[in-house]
Amino acid sequence: MKNKVFRVILWLAALCVCLALADRLTRRDDGARKYGPFFEDQQDYDVLFLGTSRVLDGISPMELWRDYGITSYNMGNSSECLEVTEWVLRLALEYHTPQIAVIDVYYVDRPLDDAWAYTYRHMFYDEVPLSRSKIEAVRATLPEDHYLEFLMPFSLYHGRWEEILSGSTARLVECEPFMMGSEMRIGRVVPLAYPTTTEAAQEELPGHDALRRIAALCRENGIEPVFVMLPAPISEQEQRNVRSVQAIADELGVPFLNMLDMSGVVNYETDCYDYLGHLNPDGASKVTAWLGQWLQNTYGLEDRRGSAVSAYWDENLALYEAYYEELWADLSLLPSS
Repeated sequence: MKNKVFRVILWLAALCVCLALADRLTRRDDGARKYGPFFEDQQDYDVLFLGTSRVLDGISPMELWRDYGITSYNMGNSSECLEVTEWVLRLALEYHTPQIAVIDVYYVDRPLDDAWAYTYRHMFYDEVPLSRSKIEAVRATLPEDHYLEFLMPFSLYHGRWEEILSGSTARLVECEPFMMGSEMRIGRVVPLAYPTTTEAAQEELPGHDALRRIAALCRENGIEPVFVMLPAPISEQEQRNVRSVQAIADELGVPFLNMLDMSGVVNYETDCYDYLGHLNPDGASKVTAWLGQWLQNTYGLEDRRGSAVSAYWDENLALYEAYYEELWADLSLLPSS
């Protein structure tokens, strides 16, 4: 009887190992390239950047390191509403505690139930090891009929063998591990243009309470919260939504860097890669330089170049600069602001 029980236990253990291996083998590699270093690194970061694709494309941690000696990670993800950002931060804090969390407010109006964003949520959730907190996050941010695919991604990806073997997997994010979560998309496109409005939306938006909770979470953990809207040509209604954040920031005593109002940081004629105004490497470099200076001046962050972490960051910087040169060098010779 004991031998039978032992064999059953051994069989179940082997089954679990096989499922775990299959789970990993059949997943897309986007999440691993974007978030892998974050979960593998033992060091903490000075700054975490969280939010939408505006952050993903607009801030380069490696350039912050090169120019200011600031260690940071870009957690930005496409189509991420603020209620999801809240949970990304909660889960991230189980691995690293930054001094500052910079929160993108672009999707302050977006509800939690945008089903078209679920693919991008996989990119982060699939990389988070299974835990009670991950289960809570999935239950809080997804409908019940999606729980299984987010807690056991093999249930979603088990049919991907043909795609994997054919090498036809399309990238969702143009990111490499040495980029610390940022993306680099190549191109120069003049985006759509919109009239400017200084009006602010007066109604309560879905992301307002999430911002309040995010600020509270930061302060509970000794982190300075900062709200930000990166430069982007956005519609009048989107401008109103973003401007509504100022009242929340004033209420909470949180800095709000509304870069919609900062002329001269980027040039939309040269610094975007698509018609929606996502930033190309030139635009990202300009925004990163501005933010690096502001963070250093405001919080007196230590310049860690020459410290114990330098070897790790310099090694990744060399890879980043070679990649940048390969992808962007020729286009960077075009006229820019």
